[in-house]
Amino acid sequence: MEAVETPEPEATAAEPATPAGSTPRRRRRLIVVIALVAAVTAGGGMWAATLIRSPEQAAADAKAPPASVLTAPVVQRVLSNTTVLRGVFTAGQSFPVQPGAVSASAGGPGGGTPIVTALKVNSGDAVDSGQVLAEVSGRPVIALPGSTPAYRDMAPGESGGDIGQLQDVLRDMGYYPGGDDKGYFGAATKAAVARLYQKLGYPAATTGDQTATAVRTAQQAVDQAKQAVRDLESQPARGGGEPTAAATPAATAPAAGKNGAPAPGATGTGAPAGGTTGGAAALARARADLTAKQQDLARAQAKDGPQLPAAEVVFLPALPARVGAVGARVGDKVTAPVLTLTAGGLNLTGHLLPGDAPLVKPGMDVTVLSETTGVQLTAKVGSVGALVTPGSPGGGGGGGGAASAAPAAPGAGTDPYVPLVVTPDAPWDPALEGQDVRITVVAASTQGEVLAVPSSAISSGVDGRTSVSVAGTDGTRRTVEVTAGVAADGFVEVKPAAGAELKPGEQVVVGR
Repeated sequence: MEAVETPEPEATAAEPATPAGSTPRRRRRLIVVIALVAAVTAGGGMWAATLIRSPEQAAADAKAPPASVLTAPVVQRVLSNTTVLRGVFTAGQSFPVQPGAVSASAGGPGGGTPIVTALKVNSGDAVDSGQVLAEVSGRPVIALPGSTPAYRDMAPGESGGDIGQLQDVLRDMGYYPGGDDKGYFGAATKAAVARLYQKLGYPAATTGDQTATAVRTAQQAVDQAKQAVRDLESQPARGGGEPTAAATPAATAPAAGKNGAPAPGATGTGAPAGGTTGGAAALARARADLTAKQQDLARAQAKDGPQLPAAEVVFLPALPARVGAVGARVGDKVTAPVLTLTAGGLNLTGHLLPGDAPLVKPGMDVTVLSETTGVQLTAKVGSVGALVTPGSPGGGGGGGGAASAAPAAPGAGTDPYVPLVVTPDAPWDPALEGQDVRITVVAASTQGEVLAVPSSAISSGVDGRTSVSVAGTDGTRRTVEVTAGVAADGFVEVKPAAGAELKPGEQVVVGR
C-alpha cells in the first residue's frame, strides 16, 4: 500500500511568514533586558543596605579612630641659631683733592692757573703715607696721615695743632728728630719739610718773594750796623777830653746807663776813663742798633724758607686709603676735584628687623656672603644701634646719634629697622665697596655635630627635668632623660643623662 503524502497547510493572511534569522535576534534582546533589570535591582539593594544600619553599627561608626603616635628620627647635625639680614658696604669717608694754587719753590715763583701735569695713581689704587697723588703745574700733591685737614699753609714762624700733627708725621717718617717746641714751625721743622721734598724728588715749597725780600732787607741793615760798629771801634781815642769827630754830637753828655743813670766808668764831667764821653756813647748806640737789627733779621729768617702749602698736602685719618675716582686728565685746568680718596676703610652696616634686635649682641660671630662674587668672609657684630624710623625727624625713633646717620640698605623702604655695624676679622677688600651682601649672625652654635631632636619631642616634668619618649619597633616606649642645648631651625641639641642611651635613627615621639 502506498504511502500518501499530506501537503503542509498554506499560510494564511492572519499568520504571516517569519523571515529567516528573526528568532535569534529576539532572544538576544530579551537577554539584555533581563541583565539591565538585574543590575538595577542589585544596585538598589546595595544602596538600600547603606541606608539601613543597626543602632550598634551607628554607634561604632561614630567612635574616634584609634590613637596613633607621630614620631621623628633622632639626627646628628650641626646646629646654629642664626639671624639673617642684608647690608651694604660703604666707603668710610671721601676726600676730594682739588689744589687751588701753585706754590712758590726754588724751581719757580708759583702762581698762575693750576693745570694737571701728571697723574700718579689710578682708580682703585691703594695710597700710603708720603705718596705723591698727582702733579699740578709741576708741584706734588702729597698724602699724609692726620685727622686735622690742611686748612692753611703751614709756614715758618706759625704755631698750631696742625703743625704739631705735621711734626709727628715727619718724626714717624724719620725726617724730624725734634728741636722745635711742639706745634711751632721752627728751624728744625723747616729742615724736616725740606728733607721730605728732597726724598720725593721735588724742590721744597717756600714762603715766596715777600719773606725772602724781608730777609735780604734785614740782612743789609745788619751789615750796615756791623760796619758802623767796626768804624767806631777803629777810631783812636784822643787825650785832653777832646772827642773824636765821629763822637762830636754826644760830646757834652755822659754815657747813659740803665734808667738814665751814668754808665759804669763815666765821670761827672762826661769824660770816661780811657776815652772821651762822646766816643763811648756813639759806640754803645751803634752796638745796640746792631743788636736790634740782628733781632729783626732773626724774625725775618724765622718766617722765610720751606713750608708745606695746603695745596700740596692731603691729610687722611687712616692709611692706606683708596683712590675712588679720577676726574681729570693731564692738561686739564683744575676747576673740579682732580681725584677723590676714600679713607677709614669700608663700613658694613646691616638692617635688623626690630623683633630680631634683642637677640643680637656685640661680639657675636658673623658670616658675610657676597652673592655677586661668591666670597664669604668672617666678622663680628661691632654694635647694635637704636631703632630708626625712616622719614621721622632726625631719622631715628628716639635713638638718634649714629643710628640716625646709618646708611639705608637697598629695599629698606620706610620700614623701621635697627642698624647693625659689622667689624671684620681682617680689613675689608676695597673691591666690596657698594655691594649688597647677606649677613648671617650666629647667636649660638654647636661645636661640630650633635644629637638633635625636633623641639616638639622635648617634654618637661614638674621637677624641671627634660626628657624624650623613644618609640620601639615593637610598639613599646621608653623615657630618656636629656639635657637640652642649642636650639635652631626647629631642632634642639640633646645630651642623654648619665646611664641613658639615645642613638641617631631612633624614633622619638613628637605628637599623637
